[in-house]
Amino acid sequence: MEDKYLKEALSHYNIDPNSEVIFLRHNENITFRVGTDYLLQIHEPVEGFQTQFIYEGADRMAVYETELKFLAYLKKQGMIIREPVKNRSGERITRLNSRITATVFRWIEGVSLDKVEWNDEYCYQIGALTADLHRCAKGFHGSPVISYDEQQCERIREKLWERQAGSGLNPAYFNTMRRVCDAVGAYLRELHHDFQILHADLSLSNILITKSGLAAIDFSLFGVGHPMFDIATLFGNINGLHCRQKIAEGYRNAGGIFDYGALDACFVLTILGSITIHFEQWSKQDWFAGRMERWCRESFEPFCAGERLFADDFYLIHAG
Repeated sequence: MEDKYLKEALSHYNIDPNSEVIFLRHNENITFRVGTDYLLQIHEPVEGFQTQFIYEGADRMAVYETELKFLAYLKKQGMIIREPVKNRSGERITRLNSRITATVFRWIEGVSLDKVEWNDEYCYQIGALTADLHRCAKGFHGSPVISYDEQQCERIREKLWERQAGSGLNPAYFNTMRRVCDAVGAYLRELHHDFQILHADLSLSNILITKSGLAAIDFSLFGVGHPMFDIATLFGNINGLHCRQKIAEGYRNAGGIFDYGALDACFVLTILGSITIHFEQWSKQDWFAGRMERWCRESFEPFCAGERLFADDFYLIHAG
């Protein structure tokens, strides 16, 4: 699959055809490094990586265009951002014969945070980077974009309910997820006035250490939501209470504002979204049923009962 569209995609660009091509990863996109100067993304998810519900009702090409406009806007605000490269037709998005699309970016030299040893300074810098991103993004206005809101909760609720049949999982888990989708959606509806453009997929693999500082990459799932969604994504991807505290310190010192209720709601939404995206793969794994039970007990049921998930020091209250 990784090589299926590679030659055709590169043929649309003024890139040396003899450039070395290195496969990097395949999740929502197939990603390659091309030579020393370029990064190629082919917009084709890996088998079992289900993101269709995220874009439901949206023009995918228009969403990609908005993403590139957003990146250009962040670049003008002084952030370290991968710059898109136009193809031979002067377009920033290339449509292949199969109707799949591809984009090329200038390479940013750096190492992703998932490949280095952790320390407090990196955690602090992640928080500061997230606050800077939110500050810079506030002035951007563009559509269409993905929305991490009540409608997203409704779509997740529908998709998970469809997947109950034949899953072999306890039906009580799906009943709990239906209820928590409704509860999170209702909570976020009341916070809609605080929504703005987000990265929406901040993880260690999507943050680079560069000579100029940390840089967020791969905005493929960017969209509109509450700022705490990015923090919740970080907290879900990074283990350790102390690290969460340092991220929060960096975020606050760079001007970010914490809303604990929104953090709880967004934390639940990130779990629900991950389950929906990866259900086809995860449901075949032995660990999944036990993890579903924990998610229901530690996060979903307490949230439905109106209980806090994160304490003021970012300890997960119901974990254990």
